[in-house]
Amino acid sequence: MSVIPASQLYLNTTIAQYENEYEYDYGNDSQGSSPDSSSPIEQIETLGVSFIDPFQTYPWRHSPEIANACQTYCTTILWPTLTPGTSRSEVSALNWFPLMMSEPTLMTAITFGSLSHQRVQWLNRWIPDNAFREQEQQLLKVCEMETIELINQEMKKPGRAISNAVILSVMCMAHNATDISEERQFRHIPFTPPMRRLQWIDVYGSLRPNLVHVQGLISMINLRGGLEAIDLPGLAPVVCLSDIVTSSAYHTPPVFPFFPLQGSRKNVQLRDLLGYTMADVDRHYGRLRQIGLTEELMELFHAMDVYMGFVDAYLKGDHLKPDYALLADQRNLVQYTLLSLPAASQLSGFTGYHQRQEIIYEACRLAACIYGAGVVFPLPPQSTPLAKLSGLLRGVLKTPDCLAVWEQPHARVTLLWVLALGGIAAEGTAEREWYVSMLMRTARYSHITCWADLRAIVMLLPWYDGACDDAGNNLWLEVERLSARLLH
Repeated sequence: MSVIPASQLYLNTTIAQYENEYEYDYGNDSQGSSPDSSSPIEQIETLGVSFIDPFQTYPWRHSPEIANACQTYCTTILWPTLTPGTSRSEVSALNWFPLMMSEPTLMTAITFGSLSHQRVQWLNRWIPDNAFREQEQQLLKVCEMETIELINQEMKKPGRAISNAVILSVMCMAHNATDISEERQFRHIPFTPPMRRLQWIDVYGSLRPNLVHVQGLISMINLRGGLEAIDLPGLAPVVCLSDIVTSSAYHTPPVFPFFPLQGSRKNVQLRDLLGYTMADVDRHYGRLRQIGLTEELMELFHAMDVYMGFVDAYLKGDHLKPDYALLADQRNLVQYTLLSLPAASQLSGFTGYHQRQEIIYEACRLAACIYGAGVVFPLPPQSTPLAKLSGLLRGVLKTPDCLAVWEQPHARVTLLWVLALGGIAAEGTAEREWYVSMLMRTARYSHITCWADLRAIVMLLPWYDGACDDAGNNLWLEVERLSARLLH
């Protein structure tokens, strides 16, 4: 089978993008906060000084010392956290590293990815100031351009476009960059979620996925025969993670099937992976069936609660040896399931947002997406979809008489949760004032007079206090200030 037609589109669009948009931003990431120091997985390690390749036979033309440092960084720091498991060195030492040593394209791409990763950590001050110098910055730029050139050369060779080395190289390009968006870097994320470092989503989320390379990656994998056909150990789960990061950032459904880190968990249902039954779901959320929620959405709510319960136990130190691969698979499948839920417009019998149940379903789905992107699968400012989601949610809620749509008692409780999450997500946007006003009206109608009362209600639905309480309290303070102004 010839792969030239599909790869040619990738070749042309990639070259055009880099000819027209090759600009750099040397700004600082505004998050600036250190990862949770209580977690071994969230601590920054220092580079070792021993040479991985003592004979320095790296398949590229640049400094072998820098190549060695970058590959040491990958094998000891980057890859073990990206693909956690019982054998932390399996992917890097036994599979990816030997392939890289025989593939100049992959060698250059992984060096680019390593430098990009280090640069994000350096900008966020998670590693020492002298850990990323001007020579690394210059090499980062060079490696990006050289990787593009090498990938394009590989594309012209029959069969090479679907090789493991080229697919892994393009994935490096899709989630690494020479810059961090100046427009987004100083944004504030209102939620304070845990587990931001699990599989490095704090780093890769700081570099908004490059859709040109993402589309190239999708084309290659489809030509290969799908994710199932990828035989390089560790690559399919990382492509799956790439898919979830991209889908979360752009609020789109995943492209590929879910692929866990541990093969034995493949095709395992969400309830089995998290250890609950549908009877548990019905006991906690069955009441929402009468207001229009589907079994799938109710189950997702419960799955979010169960997963965050596991996270809470981990943070409290209840497990001496946490299974990071299991936590990652659980989190990723929850987020994957959320992103895969159909919008109300895709449900059978949809007539436009005129029916009460359709409005309630869609509002709850979008609120769950806010909770997913802000708490369960927390993306940093550069790629968070929170502002977009708050706008979409407002569009669903803006009916002539919103309170009448949510007049049932269970619906009114749910509306308070929806407005709280939407209002939090709208922080710093033009939508915030509308949410504050709507929350004030709904709270008055429901006889809620303080944050403690509202908190007791929103906790009946997915709500992790460590991540949501401060943001919710700040939102309520704005409600109180608006109410005081209107009284005068």
